[in-house]
Amino acid sequence: MDKGRRVIETLKNLLIVALTCSALWLVGESQVFQVVGVLGQSGQRAGTAVDKNAQGQTVLPVRMAVMSQGGCCAVQYGSEELESCFDRMAPLLNEALSSAGTPQPISQEEWARALTSAPGVYFDFQGSIPLQILAGWLSGQENTHLTAKARHLLLAVGEDSGVVLAYRDEDSGQYFASPARLVNFSHLQSAVAQVPPNGAIFACQAANYQMLAPHTIIAAQTPQTREYAVANPLPADEEGRLNVLLDALAFPLGITTIYETPEGRRARSGNDTLSVSNDGLVTYHSTREEERYPVAGGEGDSDLFAAVDAADQLVRGVLDLWRGEARVCLDRVEAQGQDSWRMEFRYILSDTPVQVGQRGYAATVLVDRGYITEFELQLRTYTPLEQTTLILPQEQAAAALVDLGRAGSQLQLRYQDNGDIARAGWIAN
Repeated sequence: MDKGRRVIETLKNLLIVALTCSALWLVGESQVFQVVGVLGQSGQRAGTAVDKNAQGQTVLPVRMAVMSQGGCCAVQYGSEELESCFDRMAPLLNEALSSAGTPQPISQEEWARALTSAPGVYFDFQGSIPLQILAGWLSGQENTHLTAKARHLLLAVGEDSGVVLAYRDEDSGQYFASPARLVNFSHLQSAVAQVPPNGAIFACQAANYQMLAPHTIIAAQTPQTREYAVANPLPADEEGRLNVLLDALAFPLGITTIYETPEGRRARSGNDTLSVSNDGLVTYHSTREEERYPVAGGEGDSDLFAAVDAADQLVRGVLDLWRGEARVCLDRVEAQGQDSWRMEFRYILSDTPVQVGQRGYAATVLVDRGYITEFELQLRTYTPLEQTTLILPQEQAAAALVDLGRAGSQLQLRYQDNGDIARAGWIAN
């Protein structure tokens, strides 16, 4: 019996060493995907996948945390409760975004204290999104007080039991808080009281996670992540779907010429050309001789809001055709000059962002002076597989960050799409 136990303990130790070495090797070898987890090994069968096909929301957080007097409840990484939790808290966020006043800078320590105070609600929207866009999409009106780009938002209690909207400016790294005049303290308190805690904490609450960004969520258990099969929905011999694509992108079939190239296919209509590569990358560059994609904003919309909304509609109109189990979200908006912006969109699997090959993004769109003038769309179909990826425990992954000089980063999962399989692993973000 003693000999048998020694064999078992030896095997356990070997497994731990193998996991740790694999994690560190992947960090050192990957230039694009900064993994501090394990991507390559398959574990037990996953549970029932959450059906994302019905989701059409442009904006949905990838993770949330609800802080009540009883403790913290975090939902992330494919949790079936994420959408219902967001539906419950979205009205409060809408009111906060629409009524937020002039922001005032706060320290990281104040941000950390607000994270761990009750009542409160934390939202992680993944990308660097202009708050005026988020306010416009969620509340129906832009807020001129909110000029920053943010990913991490927090509804928390301020002075005299008032509610504040706190956030981290993704450009400067500075934290801010704005009074949310329309959010009633009792409504916030009542909403969070309905969400039972599940043992999650923030990194700033535990000594062994102090090296992480304070808003990193530490779950009670190591997450299990399903693997996905990856397919190009528009292979070289697929003509029917090519016609659907051309129709969706306003290239009329009757006046569009299609011809083969070494890289794939091209469609020419008038002076405009659309390229479809053999790996499913759709590329368009305007000649400016034809203005095929005008931006038409609604009454009262800013130029930025109209540009992002037009880009979102174009991207979603194509990628939603074949994305499978993924959803698509706005990831970042960057100004390129006067009345010119570049937008990036990302695939999300199980509420986890996807790195597509070396490019990373699902789509990029350039809007210049009222027209969409360039775009790239990476066509993908994601199908869930039965196996899951074996993930390194968060504590070990966090410790690896210190050795890699990435202290202060947020530890999160990300899928790596290699063209055939999408598997998840830890990254420092």
